[in-house]
Amino acid sequence: MAVIKLEDLEIAFGKTFGEKGYSEDEIKEMADLVISLYGFDYAVVDNRLKPKERDVFYKLEEAGLVYTKQEEVTIKKGKVWRLHYWFLNRPKILHLSRGEEAPEKADEYAVYVEDDEIWVRKKETE
Repeated sequence: MAVIKLEDLEIAFGKTFGEKGYSEDEIKEMADLVISLYGFDYAVVDNRLKPKERDVFYKLEEAGLVYTKQEEVTIKKGKVWRLHYWFLNRPKILHLSRGEEAPEKADEYAVYVEDDEIWVRKKETE
């Protein structure tokens, strides 16, 4: 999948938040914040965010530009630690910024759909 650049975020945020009255400077500031938190990574751990940054992510979530996932990890003494992650909605951001459609999801089991005879051993002829 394509790498999301600062320009992609600025365009996508501009199309999304420009209609809501955000200034160009506010949009650039928001895009800069997001790219500085993600870099080339695909997820940001919520515990890492400051309250003001988290507020930005809630706005982005309402707009459908990010989404969350949760993971539970058992730590010492059997306690459960919940980790919350923020993921960029890459297909939507790329569609807004570059007009690219979301790629079709590959069938991960397609390798098994091939010809049935591929799994049959052939007898060697002498």
